[in-house]
Amino acid sequence: MMEITIFLKDGTKKFWAEESRPGGSYTNSIKYEVGFVIVTDTWGKMTAIPTNDVKEIIADPHLGNRW
Repeated sequence: MMEITIFLKDGTKKFWAEESRPGGSYTNSIKYEVGFVIVTDTWGKMTAIPTNDVKEIIADPHLGNRW
């Protein structure tokens, strides 16, 4: 499971919260391609963001119960 936050250079913040989906292995994912960051949500919806627009990316894996 992963929460993904992308901060854009124009000050915009895009956030993908981790959501449960029946089946157990569905999760948000992030992939880096030439010129793009591609986020796929739990339901398979893909969002491509040009890397020129990106300031910072935080991909926070939720590893079950934390202290």
